[in-house]
Amino acid sequence: MSTKLKYFIAGEAGGLNKQTGRIDMHGIFDVLTSPIFPIVIPNMAILIGIEANGKEQTLELRLNSPKDELLGKIQVTFPPTYPGLTAKQTLKLEKLPVILKGKYTVDILEVKAKGGYQFIATEDLFTAVFPPKREFKEGEIEEILKRDDVIKTVITDYKVPDNEKVFKFQLSLDPNEKLPEGVQPFPQDDKLVVDGKEYDLTGIRRNVEWMFGRKKQQPQSEENVETENSNKNIN
Repeated sequence: MSTKLKYFIAGEAGGLNKQTGRIDMHGIFDVLTSPIFPIVIPNMAILIGIEANGKEQTLELRLNSPKDELLGKIQVTFPPTYPGLTAKQTLKLEKLPVILKGKYTVDILEVKAKGGYQFIATEDLFTAVFPPKREFKEGEIEEILKRDDVIKTVITDYKVPDNEKVFKFQLSLDPNEKLPEGVQPFPQDDKLVVDGKEYDLTGIRRNVEWMFGRKKQQPQSEENVETENSNKNIN
């Protein structure tokens, strides 16, 4: 008879609370939003609960990419717990790479005492997505362009992953906005090709579009924003 999975929860941090004897989880999420990929999650915690059988139990977790490629394996051992109760453990992950958009999953298998594995379940870890697309209301762009105290133009730096090349792009609600020296217009199709490899800039466009209409932080006509691989948001 295979082990029964009771719950599988991912968050930013978690572990045993020494004061209460309970497990605390913080920043629980199932969607990771970022304007660019790849990125790295500095820290992550996974809480696993299984139905105890009174003996020591060991599971192997296999992390899969959206392309169903194996990213890594982790084994976790649960101490003997009274049968019928829930045995719990937390795993702490560091510098987890998120290479591309899509759903990341975990295959959970029981490691048998006499050798071999017993499949238990496949669980969703999280789904990596670009920011949502902004839908401007009728007349909203025109109202933004009338004001001088809000962001209408954004210049952003894009560093090509695993490359020293940096591109400086401009996005503006004003089609007549002039380009400063050394700045390129943002690609209309949101695609950038470097050395024969294509990069999807859709997430950057969407991230910038949500800035339009916000109050300026400084008294200037442009808001300079640097887009690096560490720029990410977790929901």
